[in-house]
Amino acid sequence: MTADMLSSLFPVLCLVACSYAHLCMISPTQRGSMVGLNKKGSDDCILLDSPCGGRKPQTSPLKLAAGSTFTVTFQKNLDHWLEKTPGHFEVTLLQGTNKTALAQIKDMGEPSLTLYSKDVVLPKEPINSSLVLQTIYVTNNPDAPPIFYQCSDIELYT
Repeated sequence: MTADMLSSLFPVLCLVACSYAHLCMISPTQRGSMVGLNKKGSDDCILLDSPCGGRKPQTSPLKLAAGSTFTVTFQKNLDHWLEKTPGHFEVTLLQGTNKTALAQIKDMGEPSLTLYSKDVVLPKEPINSSLVLQTIYVTNNPDAPPIFYQCSDIELYT
């Protein structure tokens, strides 16, 4: 390949790399698999469609005590931080069309594959209903997709 060919391919390769940012949900376990979790750009960690990247609900939701504190752990699988427009991560609880914010964490430019953990207080109700714990990565980077999604299915009990 000539230098001209390489220089013309470089923007395309950068665009491809930037379009594959990833967010992986570790605890509770994300919908689908976690194959390649420890590799930057894992295919199982790129979900761009709200609310859960098109992944179907799990058949056995994780049962958590209502009103308890639970530690959510997720991974920035591929970094898209920009100093002038830093993004953030959000942890929310979804019940149908209702969305409850549980936590927000600033993206401070940590490298790809960084793990984040955040204690969240679960609501006291609804009991025995299907809920979705959602983590999103808002990139605020014009060269990357705006938001990445991961979900896990939970059920509260007393």
